[in-house]
Amino acid sequence: MRRSSLTLLLLLSATGCSRSTLVRQGPPVIVATPELAKESGFAPWAISMPFGHAQDGSALVLKFLERAEASGARYISNVQVVFMANDAGTELECRTQLMPEGPLPPWKALVRTAMAAGEYAPLQLVSRPMPFVMTVCQQVMVNQTVTQAVRSGVIPSNGGSNALSSRTFTESRPETRCGTATVTRTLTRYAFEDAVNYMPPRIERIVESRPELNLQESVAECLPRDPRAPRTNRIEALAYGGSGPRAAFLELPALAPVEAPVEASEPSSRVDL
Repeated sequence: MRRSSLTLLLLLSATGCSRSTLVRQGPPVIVATPELAKESGFAPWAISMPFGHAQDGSALVLKFLERAEASGARYISNVQVVFMANDAGTELECRTQLMPEGPLPPWKALVRTAMAAGEYAPLQLVSRPMPFVMTVCQQVMVNQTVTQAVRSGVIPSNGGSNALSSRTFTESRPETRCGTATVTRTLTRYAFEDAVNYMPPRIERIVESRPELNLQESVAECLPRDPRAPRTNRIEALAYGGSGPRAAFLELPALAPVEAPVEASEPSSRVDL
């Protein structure tokens, strides 16, 4: 499994608050293993979505799944988030995979290299304290003044109605109140993610919107960039079924190629918040 992306320094318990799940039209796309996706009988096609600086990985994955569904795709496999990186003048592609939870298969590198993956500077981990706004809910007792109209129990001798009177009293009832609080968390991510201020996806956030998914993220690997590959940070996969990439991304603007960030030999200890 991938390294834990967030270490909570201050934990605030939250009760009584929940997020609504996304309402979708049509069947949800299934993130499957390549073997299962091929068994569907649909012809595969490549689906790719470029992204820019300072992206939230959880929101990015959810948007990518929505785009796949917009094309009518029924299955996607080989989902990976790809970053342009640079190590001592060597252009790299660094990537992680998202796949159904289960035993992680061995990574099959497209390009074989004599350099061990751990020697690439972009694969080093960088930790930074980050402010994080969260919703905090608590149950409180609320006092409320209540006025009631009551009739006396004495029936008048003239046969009229019971006399009306009022009584006022205070009662307490539980009420859930929510607000926001800023806490500090230590964000640990790869140097190639830190270079573009990318927030790694949090699987629990994805599951909140898509309870049917049970995903895990692989550890990262960096490889020399294939000259034929696009020079953009992107999330990509193989899709099965549907109308193809034009149906998924017709309204998306094209992003210009990005220059790979030049990594320092040692990650900087400076924190810019």
